[in-house]
Amino acid sequence: MTIFSHPIPFVQQVASLARLCWEMGWNEANGGNISWRLPTDEVESVLARRYPNVTPAEPVNLPQSQPTLDGEYFIVTGTGQYFRHATEFPDQVFGIVRIVEGGSAYQTVWGFSNGGRPTSEFATHLAGHAVRKRVSKGRERILLHCHAPEFIALSYILPLDSAELTKALWTKMPECIVIFPDGVHIVPPMLPGTTDIADASVKEMEHGRVISWTHHGIFASEATPDSVFGLVETIEKAAGIHRKVQSAGGERQTISNGLLTELSVYFERLLVQKPVIPGDD
Repeated sequence: MTIFSHPIPFVQQVASLARLCWEMGWNEANGGNISWRLPTDEVESVLARRYPNVTPAEPVNLPQSQPTLDGEYFIVTGTGQYFRHATEFPDQVFGIVRIVEGGSAYQTVWGFSNGGRPTSEFATHLAGHAVRKRVSKGRERILLHCHAPEFIALSYILPLDSAELTKALWTKMPECIVIFPDGVHIVPPMLPGTTDIADASVKEMEHGRVISWTHHGIFASEATPDSVFGLVETIEKAAGIHRKVQSAGGERQTISNGLLTELSVYFERLLVQKPVIPGDD
């Protein structure tokens, strides 16, 4: 990751992640967004020390209430902001907001120095955080949406079927079933930033951390900036291998269901959940 210094450690980490995503070609212009649910005591402590005179902004209503996130702090990318500016203008690209009024509103407590506001997909992020906070028992804290090109390409050449997409990716590297044993879950083409796509994403996120927004990109949940980057990086590499294999005439052999089962048993202690392997040998 790009190394730079910032008084708020969370800003330092997430800005480095955003810059790296841009360097990877995943987040062009103002495409994509990040939100990270922060530890309350830590963020309040650092803000009190570093920014004692900052006054929280007035609450802004959310399109969907998220009662289970009431009181939580998030660092989130601003609407219209470029990932390539993340380490140059972090106080503009990011804001720290708190969910208030029973989960029905947010207020900015730091950042958005140019008068910005959270990404237009913030409601979808919050819906995703609510379900993954519950399903992961609080372990998962960060959601990354990016336009990984190899992954997007698969939505044009494979059927829009979660099991088939997952199997295609699992069989490209032995590490894949270990890193994302919960698979990839497809949301059909929908208008970004709407309650409809939020509802569809939440339904799929009950079953796994990784969502394919068809023809649009990836939406992935993990514990830290490093772990969410590694998750997306692995999926994008597998997608690229799949495309190359298909362009070379298709598979002549592949990783079998038997080996996938062996991998899931051998690495069981590392898995976030037991995989469901589709099809028979």
